[in-house]
Amino acid sequence: MIENNPHASSPSVATSAARAIDGAISRLVQGVNSVSWNPVADVDRFRVVRKRTVATLGEVNAEQALWSPEKGTWSIAQIADHLLRSEEMYREQFRRLIQMSNEGRGTSIDISLKEVDVAFAAIPREVIPLLEFPIRMFNLFVPHVVRETMVRYPLIAALNPQSSAPRTGLMPGKLKEDLAAALAETEAFFRTPMPPNINQLTINHPIMGNNTIPQLFSIMIAHEERHQGQMSNVRAHKGFPKISREPLSAAQLLDKSWQK
Repeated sequence: MIENNPHASSPSVATSAARAIDGAISRLVQGVNSVSWNPVADVDRFRVVRKRTVATLGEVNAEQALWSPEKGTWSIAQIADHLLRSEEMYREQFRRLIQMSNEGRGTSIDISLKEVDVAFAAIPREVIPLLEFPIRMFNLFVPHVVRETMVRYPLIAALNPQSSAPRTGLMPGKLKEDLAAALAETEAFFRTPMPPNINQLTINHPIMGNNTIPQLFSIMIAHEERHQGQMSNVRAHKGFPKISREPLSAAQLLDKSWQK
């Protein structure tokens, strides 16, 4: 959903055209008579997805969780931590936007590439800020359903924002607890009454375009599904540890993770 700048007197031609394209494709995919957003249904969907992430952590030991196929490739523990930090980042953006709206300070948050510090593979990070304007213009004409598909499936190799970069040396048991706690916090957030203008509140992201809170929550779910596939690929790697020959101490496990 494309929203105008609240200070503009009329929508630009580009914005109007983008809104028309987005709406037409969304109606085609979801059905002309699609109902309004149901937060309970989306939270239920997120709970199912999150349970799969937690279950994966429960199926590996500490050595397996910290193992990565090669230097620069995330381990299962790092993928899980990235999902945790991403959820916290999105939830904070949702809260900030709703608070702004309630206080009459606007209905849209603009997030810059500098703020998220995201990048694409094969493109130096220092070059990315120069591409912000053309990327934003491109996103004006990319419907939400296409953006969500691009997130769910690894069609474009992109690097994560630094704000959601995973930490090292995290144990699967602690990650399981933190992911369950984060899920409970997200569920509690969406149980609170949403503002009546929820479909007019937008977050303008330089990579993922202009999305409402319901749309961005759906993208967040797709993002976790994508990384669950990444976890499966790590476990399927021929070098993935099967059974530890000897139990490793916490210090040894941490040392192995730092060596990657």
